Amino acid sequence: MEQKNIEEIFERANLQQIREFLLTGMERDKIDHRTYNERLEKDSHDILERIKNISKNDSEFDRIFSEFLEAKITYTEVFLEIGMKVGARLMFQLLYQD
Repeated sequence: MEQKNIEEIFERANLQQIREFLLTGMERDKIDHRTYNERLEKDSHDILERIKNISKNDSEFDRIFSEFLEAKITYTEVFLEIGMKVGARLMFQLLYQD
């Protein structure tokens, strides 16, 4: 096996690459090297600004943000459960299958 092939394997052995493949069946173009906090803060900031811009007042902002947060929490819970099941399935295959 050539050194280039080995390097490509290690490039694909990245959580973001595996996540992208499991979700979309495709490879990521590039790896996001920001920390989890940096990624969450940046993307949270953008949606919060959008909600502020479309809200007529603080009460409407609170209502829209609460609805958004409920949806986000549900998505987080569902995808965490799916991730745990995928992890368990992979662990089972690693331990018990050839």
